[in-house]
Amino acid sequence: MAAMKKELFEASIREYTPYMYRLAYGIVQNHEDAEDAVGETVLKAYEKLHTLRRPEAFRAWLMQITANEAKKIYSRNKRRTPVEDLEPYLPVFQDEHHELWDVVMELDIGYRETILLYFYEQFTIPEIAKVLHIPVGTVKSRLSRGKGLLREKLTEV
Repeated sequence: MAAMKKELFEASIREYTPYMYRLAYGIVQNHEDAEDAVGETVLKAYEKLHTLRRPEAFRAWLMQITANEAKKIYSRNKRRTPVEDLEPYLPVFQDEHHELWDVVMELDIGYRETILLYFYEQFTIPEIAKVLHIPVGTVKSRLSRGKGLLREKLTEV
């Protein structure tokens, strides 16, 4: 199988960077760490591009690397910062319900990353399971419980 050409790789990275950043930020909740995770993702993806078996799976593969890099940074730092206004950092992110984003960012990391991948990145449940290296049943239960927590938090407000 022919490897992805450099130009296609660069174009794909440009296209997916906002999504990678949003996922990374959702995990680390820190702008600098999210940027580091995206940078590390791009480097690792370029180095490991030859391991990509199916070019049509590039987006899921890239998001998997992003989630892994963000989790590494999160576990290494073990720090949390308050959620700030994300608009200047995410020009592609057009969520008119900023209150919902803020509540999603308050969830525990397992629920947060699952909710982000499912609702914001439009991944399927099997794709999420693959990206996060967890069983499909765990994805389903995290989605269900995460939606319940969101519902509770939103009715409190």
